[in-house]
Amino acid sequence: MPEKLDQIIKLRRSVRSFTNEAPKKEDIDEIAASAMYAPYALAATGLPINEVRKVFILTGRLEKEARDLLISQTKKNAGRINMMMTLLPFLRKKIGPFVQRLKSISGAGIPSLNGATYYIIIAEKKGFPPVEKQSIAHAMQNMWLTATDKGLGFQLLSATGAMSRNRQFLKLLGLPVGEYGIDGCVVGYAANKPEAKVIDTSKCVNWVE
Repeated sequence: MPEKLDQIIKLRRSVRSFTNEAPKKEDIDEIAASAMYAPYALAATGLPINEVRKVFILTGRLEKEARDLLISQTKKNAGRINMMMTLLPFLRKKIGPFVQRLKSISGAGIPSLNGATYYIIIAEKKGFPPVEKQSIAHAMQNMWLTATDKGLGFQLLSATGAMSRNRQFLKLLGLPVGEYGIDGCVVGYAANKPEAKVIDTSKCVNWVE
């Protein structure tokens, strides 16, 4: 593995606090373009990549509308899950940490979404078998590594996935309801420089003979 790529992988971190400095648009274009080079499931749709995967870089009014819809939907989801835990208390231990996270978002919003310069969404056309989530994950990883290489902070906004059936949200993107899986991320300059990860991989990697 090239030394540079090895360093990029270890520096790839979630960033939750951003500066007000706006990255260069050409850097954001390169980050978004890298998503198109990630693998996708050709057999699931039979369509070329440009008809299957779409990348949206939201700014200005559209970004604000999308952000507000995302927070509103997250609050609704938190309320539904709370009600479910009340009716089915045995779920509390299993999904409790996730519910606490939703409550935090409901109360304070998503700090990184408010602070980062760009909100980027990937949409992947659904097919059979349903592997759009895996394809989106590959695309996100490409963008994350590219952002890290350019010295930019990146955070996944997995709450975006819940918007795949929100008509108002999809209307902002010009997407039909039910045809695409989506996910999102934010990109900007990190307020604090992330440090490289140190993991004892010998405890995780197993040779099976």
